[in-house]
Amino acid sequence: MQQQIPPSFFVSNLSCMSAKFSPFDIDKIAITCADNFGIQGKGRLIIGQIQPNQPIKILFQSEESDAVFDCSWNEADPNVIAIGCGNGIVKVLNAGTQQILTQYLESKEEIQSVEFGHKNPNWLLASNLIGITRLFDITAQKPVAYFQTHKGCAYTCTWHPIQQNIFATTGNDGAMRLWDLNSPSNKNIASIKAHMSDTLSCDFNKYEELIATSSADKTIKLWDLRNLKAPIQTLLGHRHPVRKVKFSPHEAIILGSASYDMSVMIWNIQEPSNPLIKNHPKHTEFVVGLDFSIHTEKQICSASWDGKAMIWQWDQEQPTV
Repeated sequence: MQQQIPPSFFVSNLSCMSAKFSPFDIDKIAITCADNFGIQGKGRLIIGQIQPNQPIKILFQSEESDAVFDCSWNEADPNVIAIGCGNGIVKVLNAGTQQILTQYLESKEEIQSVEFGHKNPNWLLASNLIGITRLFDITAQKPVAYFQTHKGCAYTCTWHPIQQNIFATTGNDGAMRLWDLNSPSNKNIASIKAHMSDTLSCDFNKYEELIATSSADKTIKLWDLRNLKAPIQTLLGHRHPVRKVKFSPHEAIILGSASYDMSVMIWNIQEPSNPLIKNHPKHTEFVVGLDFSIHTEKQICSASWDGKAMIWQWDQEQPTV
């Protein structure tokens, strides 16, 4: 029987935009923040130590001149982290030495999503407000590939967990697209109209040939990567747009979602008639960030515009902060 995980939390005077558990340290987490819900004003990156039944202990803090919408840990160095900012800057920092390793400014459009490669830790994807996704090699001083991934905002870019040359993007054109760096001219190898409204996020299942998408239409859809003609399942339950979906790294059947209805929901995708396991409704503003710990089974973190990041065990009650 798993021992219950004590909750922890973070409270900021800024809106929380994303939260990512460290791939190296069991008790370390990164949280990004923005003033005025990311519309205008400053931003912040927080790296903290998770403390049982207490606020996280801040280990490193980087103040930015604009909103920080997303972050990604490097999977080769426990101190290296990338952030994507509202002024178009993609910055790579070493939290241990508190130094900026490199930064890129290819346009002034806000960066919505960043992600380091799982297999190639020098690769860094960044997607922006005008639908452009760039691939950076952090050993170089410029992007090494450029993709016009969507007609409008590209909300998400994420690497395939096994095939290092493939990544997915989603956008406000309702599409989910797959890209292959090994194909001629970095070809778009698949494109589907996943939703009739903005497709806000996607995530690969690391155990099966599945990808989940979420949308402003309030739905989550599951797709078989071998046959993308139609979704294999649609999850209903959120009352407002679903900003983030994330598969559990421990169980192939567990999916988490975060929504503008101020809730986090946990789903069992093998239960088609009643897939919703748990509804966590204790945020008081849009929930826009969600992550599962790769170290501790059932531990998750949510990030919300209410300025709170909550860390808890998903089959237990969400903490009241």
